[in-house]
Amino acid sequence: MSYEDLSELEKKVYEFIKANDFQSKKWSTPDAAKALNLSEDDIYNALSNLTKEIKDNIWIYYEDGGIRIVAE
Repeated sequence: MSYEDLSELEKKVYEFIKANDFQSKKWSTPDAAKALNLSEDDIYNALSNLTKEIKDNIWIYYEDGGIRIVAE
């Protein structure tokens, strides 16, 4: 699957991740939901789908007490 195959919601979340540095700062789903005017469930579903659909372009890992997300 490629970027073009993503839903508008998935693209919105992906672009938000790319535009922010969630490698240096911890990821916050409530903050992302507020910034994107989406529900937390929408954010979680989009993240789950992104890790399946474009798995070579997004990395989610745990470090220093928080989730970190990198998107290329």
